[in-house]
Amino acid sequence: MNDLSERIEARKRLSRHHERLRRIKEQQQRELDKFKTDINLADYAQANGYSIDKKKSSVNYLVLKNTESDKILVGLNQSDGHYFYSSVNDNKDSGSIIDFIQNRRNLNLGEVRKELRPWINAPSNPPYSPKQATPKLTPSSPDRHKIITQFEAFKAIVTHPYLTQRGISQQTTNDPRFQGRIYTDSRNNVIFPHADREGVCGYELRNQEFKSFSKGGIKGLWASNGSKDDTTLVICESPLDCLSYHQLFPDETTRYFATGGTLSEKQKTLLKGVFEKFHNKGGQIMITTDNDEAGKQIEQELRNLAPSKAQINRIVPRHHKDWNETLMAEIRRQREQEQKRSRGRGFSR
Repeated sequence: MNDLSERIEARKRLSRHHERLRRIKEQQQRELDKFKTDINLADYAQANGYSIDKKKSSVNYLVLKNTESDKILVGLNQSDGHYFYSSVNDNKDSGSIIDFIQNRRNLNLGEVRKELRPWINAPSNPPYSPKQATPKLTPSSPDRHKIITQFEAFKAIVTHPYLTQRGISQQTTNDPRFQGRIYTDSRNNVIFPHADREGVCGYELRNQEFKSFSKGGIKGLWASNGSKDDTTLVICESPLDCLSYHQLFPDETTRYFATGGTLSEKQKTLLKGVFEKFHNKGGQIMITTDNDEAGKQIEQELRNLAPSKAQINRIVPRHHKDWNETLMAEIRRQREQEQKRSRGRGFSR
């Protein structure tokens, strides 16, 4: 065999070697994908000491905890069908079932493969079967999953320096209407969660000179707690205005919603459903948007969403832009009156 033939044969051997490596790599990748799609991460977690918190779980995610206070959320990615998780306690602890194992047991990838192969090689007889069937998950986006994981770490509050500065009393925030509707995060920001038909989808953040909306979240509706006896529905632009309006005009049969400003198409769909349900039970709708051009625009959009025969009205602050400014002005007026009375009592002695 001459040199040219040897070189050609060597290239062929090298090509065949590369092809074998490519096939092995593809096979390994298919196996990894199978681990992520075919193994229910919630089942695997339960086999390793976690239990499902059914009260906290929803159709989009399962909340699981173990005895060591590790708390995770498990979801199903709507784009690739992979089960994925995120830790409530550590925002860097997230990913697939492979990440879940490696972050807890310090196994290399080969050891992870050996760990998981029994789960896919015998699907009719898996290494673990929960006593009760694990709830089936509706696929969701990682962004929503991230928002929900963050929200799980927030704490419900009834008072906060920011709310106090804005004139909101603890009596208001502790009202059953608002219990469990206001939260705080690790940076001591006030959190107002927004929800759609599937649950929490984003949240507003408020603090001194600070206003933001959750990254990756989408605006739904902030809502107070409701009651079957409610007769009035109040729509404000912000949760702070809802709290202010309630403090100015307390009523036991009023439910509050806030849009977080201008309306998105998603919010319009949500509000249309809310309006129809409230109209069907004979309730009235009260629009309490800001006293400016943007508030007028939102008012018109809200009227267009309401049923044609709905009882719908708008009330705006007379001398101020919004209801929180009105509340602050009313508090100042009451303090001035009290100071005058105090001086009067001093002179009469």
